[in-house]
Amino acid sequence: MTPRKHHTARRIDVAQLALSPDLINKNPPPTDSFSWRLWLASQDIAQEALSSDYIQGIGNGNLDPNDYGIYNVHDAVYCYYAEGDYKTAEQRAKREGENAIAEFAKARYASYVSYRKQAFDSWGLQDARAVVPGPAVQGYIDTEKHVATKAPPIYLIVAMIPCDQLWPWLAGELASKNTPSNLYDFWITGNVSWHGAYVLDNFADRWNAEHPGVIDEAKALTIYRACMTSEVNCFRAATGQELLPLPVLPPF
Repeated sequence: MTPRKHHTARRIDVAQLALSPDLINKNPPPTDSFSWRLWLASQDIAQEALSSDYIQGIGNGNLDPNDYGIYNVHDAVYCYYAEGDYKTAEQRAKREGENAIAEFAKARYASYVSYRKQAFDSWGLQDARAVVPGPAVQGYIDTEKHVATKAPPIYLIVAMIPCDQLWPWLAGELASKNTPSNLYDFWITGNVSWHGAYVLDNFADRWNAEHPGVIDEAKALTIYRACMTSEVNCFRAATGQELLPLPVLPPF
């Protein structure tokens, strides 16, 4: 029996990436790097994620399994709608000669398809039309579509980073009090690795260094914070908490 994934396809699984070896750098990035500045400038949102009822329920082992199920069903539906965005981004990156970015988009697409198919089979969903995306999921879908279709391809990488940084940080924050008897021990132990985040961080940092002045860091931060806020809102929606307002995305 194929083991089920307990982390969302929004996180990169380094072991399954079909990427050129030179794109995979799992070392921690410098703390003064571009990617880390985005993370440090969004700690307020990370704290919102940590304090959400969903994440606290995972840490305490008392999250209603119905709420866990709600999250995962909507997560799979989000992935369905995002698949097309990653195809679009791959094609745009190729047209613009950004082959490395195209590789990331292609790998991300494959990860989403695999995760979504597994989730649909597990939950008995024939297709995404069986579920109506709520405001949190729809907000995330709209944010990524804007980035994939309007922004230069590098900003798609920026849009990927928040989840890959947020989930291991959350798991790490919960790990100190976790025990194997926790119902959600699998979530905490399955999400503590930063390797996927570091791969994205290092790629973005290297691209930024090789293309000085191309990335507008203010726009990048707005996109980054919008995606991280969407992560929080998906947690909050699963337990019926009020959603946070999304940042207004920049024009391109």
